[in-house]
Amino acid sequence: MNGTQSEIKHGITLNSRRDGTVEGVSKVVSAYPDAINIVTSKGALCISGKELKILKYDVDSGKLVFEGEVTAIKYDGGKKPLLKRIFK
Repeated sequence: MNGTQSEIKHGITLNSRRDGTVEGVSKVVSAYPDAINIVTSKGALCISGKELKILKYDVDSGKLVFEGEVTAIKYDGGKKPLLKRIFK
């Protein structure tokens, strides 16, 4: 993949919570029927659901196509809330 992380286009398209496309994927960390964990140009991303599966992943373009019932899409990272940092 050419370009820096900030230059790489990132986007998520979800159709009827049943199938979707993620652009800007640099790595697939894991793929299970209940969760797909990937690293994108904008951070780590977890797609949660049921019967999830990756249909296509093009490493060169960073495009991932998946299907299944999506229940949540969540970016990981960022700072923890202050109270959680204080009271470990």
